[in-house]
Amino acid sequence: MPCKIPIQSGVKNAKYDCKCHGAVMRAYSGLLNAGEPEATALEAAKIVYGFHHPEDSKEDQALTVERWINEEKLH
Repeated sequence: MPCKIPIQSGVKNAKYDCKCHGAVMRAYSGLLNAGEPEATALEAAKIVYGFHHPEDSKEDQALTVERWINEEKLH
C-alpha cells in the first residue's frame, strides 16, 4: 500500500530512489529487536543511510530515515 503522505523536498522515496532502504531498516529493526533504545536504533539507521548517501545533507539524511521509519509504523 503506497503512502499518501507528500514527500518533502530532499527526502528520497524508498521504493523508487534508494536501494539501501533494506539495509537502513534492518539496522533500525535489528537494534530494536536486540533491546536497544529507539534513539540508538534511529541514529544507527541514519549512519547507514549517510554511508550510502554522503551527497545528502545531514538534515535530508535524517528526514529521509525518519520518514521511512514512520512510514513503516503507519502501514
